[in-house]
Amino acid sequence: MGLPLSKIPPRLASPKVVLAFTAAVAVLGAVAGNAMHHSPAKPTYAAGLPSSALTVDAYDCGGGWTSAKPGKQNLLIANTGIATTEVYLINPDSGAIYGELVGLAAGTSDQMPVVLGDGTYALKCWPADADPVTGPAVHVTGGASAAMAGAVTPGVLPVSRADLTGPVKQYQSYVENGLGQLKPLVQKLQADIAAGNLDAARADWVPAHQQYERLGGAYDAFGDVGDAIDGLPNDLPGGVGDSGFGGFHRLEYGLWHGQTAAQLTGPAGDLVASVDKLAAEFPGAQIDPLQLGLRTHEILEDAVRFELSGQSDQGSGTTMATIDANIDGTQALLGILRPILTPRDPDLPRIDAALTRLRGLVEAQRHADGSWTPLTQLTNPQREALNSAAGAAVELLAPVATICEPRLDKS
Repeated sequence: MGLPLSKIPPRLASPKVVLAFTAAVAVLGAVAGNAMHHSPAKPTYAAGLPSSALTVDAYDCGGGWTSAKPGKQNLLIANTGIATTEVYLINPDSGAIYGELVGLAAGTSDQMPVVLGDGTYALKCWPADADPVTGPAVHVTGGASAAMAGAVTPGVLPVSRADLTGPVKQYQSYVENGLGQLKPLVQKLQADIAAGNLDAARADWVPAHQQYERLGGAYDAFGDVGDAIDGLPNDLPGGVGDSGFGGFHRLEYGLWHGQTAAQLTGPAGDLVASVDKLAAEFPGAQIDPLQLGLRTHEILEDAVRFELSGQSDQGSGTTMATIDANIDGTQALLGILRPILTPRDPDLPRIDAALTRLRGLVEAQRHADGSWTPLTQLTNPQREALNSAAGAAVELLAPVATICEPRLDKS
């Protein structure tokens, strides 16, 4: 089976997503939308629809919105047209987005939570199979108190697919180069096992596994071949004894549980073959641009889920080494996306600082001989500090996917 990188992943929430940022550009979260209704050609609302509702359709985007108030509020938006539409609250001059409703079905309504400060706003609608329509500009005054409190929803300049063309190519090159470095490492590991030198194999397993972890293969990024390389036995019927258990963690289990070279020769050959397959397939994969932002967050989220929980350790006690490599991968992707994030995410310096803090805590557990303190041997204060630092980094990274999601063209 080929790589699934050409698939467009589901949006961050479904069917409707509301994008609303605090001053720190933290996503407020997905708003649970009403179920989509089957409706007649022209839906008719009940007489009880509030007069404050902003109505949209293929030709009119909030045309009745003639005045707006400052402060925290939920804009009620009703789709009176016959087509599902995306609705954005924008700055009509710069195109910056303050909020969005994605997939607002005909005949339904939803709320867009925002905190408006002084400025000019407008609704922009993009109905399915139609050109976008921008409604009238409204001017908000009297929002100085909210602005001073730092609560105003800041606008974020939309990112287009064209903006992400260069970063996608850089990411492709990054992974291809990383796979080129991985291949000789797994070949050396295979040679160690073939020669019966299991001490050397244990030593060589760690850098080989770290190199794979730098590539950001979290959340099935590399599909079935990724599972063959780095899958865990957790969900397999036979656990560590299941015939489907292979890859790095199969070798880890055997190397640190007294298995012989003869028992590990087959799994070692399978690992080399899987890495070769990934290296051969990846250059031809079509990477959806949305993957970049998602991956930047998911690498460390995956580390929290599997590494810090202890689920992934099959005996080597090298969880800290894996997390160190995960930080490498996260920082590499941040570097690729930095030109896009710098003008859009004021939390970028805090992200850098959080990763630096996490790195310091992790590398404090690396010893002069190259070994690492096992997760199980950390003190409670060390575990608490590590969990706190990792959680903080993951939280700060969460908005990156939303900020970098391709949206409306800037035209």
